[in-house]
Amino acid sequence: MAQEQSALELEYAIPPRQRFNPLKWARREPFGAFGLALIIFIVFMSAAAPVLRTAPPNEFAVGPPLAGPNADNWFGTTARGKDVWSRVLFAGRISLKIGVATVLLGTLGGTLIALLSAYAGGAVDFAVGRIADMFIAIPGLLLALVLHSSISADLPDLPGLQNEELYLVVAISLFFMPGTYRIMRGIVLELRESTYVEAAQVVGSSNFRIMWRHIAPNMFGLMIVITSISLPAAILAEASLSFLGLGVPIGGLDAVPSWGADLSGSSRRFFSVAPWLAVFPGLALAITVFGFNIFGDSLRDTLDPRLRGRI
Repeated sequence: MAQEQSALELEYAIPPRQRFNPLKWARREPFGAFGLALIIFIVFMSAAAPVLRTAPPNEFAVGPPLAGPNADNWFGTTARGKDVWSRVLFAGRISLKIGVATVLLGTLGGTLIALLSAYAGGAVDFAVGRIADMFIAIPGLLLALVLHSSISADLPDLPGLQNEELYLVVAISLFFMPGTYRIMRGIVLELRESTYVEAAQVVGSSNFRIMWRHIAPNMFGLMIVITSISLPAAILAEASLSFLGLGVPIGGLDAVPSWGADLSGSSRRFFSVAPWLAVFPGLALAITVFGFNIFGDSLRDTLDPRLRGRI
């Protein structure tokens, strides 16, 4: 009898949590590790921009106009003699800052709306779903343009974000919310019918407790996945709006360099004679997006292999 009880205990025992091994993960997901290395490199170069720069990014005539890469200006200069190397480094700061803030706001907002509406069900879920469908039906860049143009100019500055940067964050995050809502709604509907939620209802747990204690924690892994795979799209959206002249201010000594802005404006006229004006900002943008893309795919497969090919 004791032997049978021991056998049952071993069969149904909860396995101990395995400690995450970075080296083992890197061997299993080499592309993901490479993407993470690219992200760390870009973040380091942007954070160390004040130390690594060769000249202030907005200072005129630091070298001859349209000078090619040289010992003084490693990535060459613009038509006004600005240092391209410095501008590429500092532009990474605005792209990463807006990208992270946008995805966090869009993911958290979409998840919260999905949790409340899907658990409530009925007319609330139907109305929210139709609003999300309306937003999804509008092309992404057009939606971001409309939202950016519609946001009031009286928005207050937030810590770490200037007014114009806040416009971008709000506009792009509203573009991400409907897609996040759609994914999370399906998860909430699935979890709502799970055994442990039914057990919590039987013992008299409130709806608030069930949502935040039993359903929300099981959505956290998917939130991380959505955040990782949405970051490159957010960075591209910021670059696209900056390319169209709707990003951060690009004029004056206090302007913030942007990869998208440096690929547009007056620089486009000189791409044929000074290709470094397009190559280096475009290459920095491409490396960043590529790194986040392959790292996000790897993270998705690591956290939940069931999601492969579904997002």
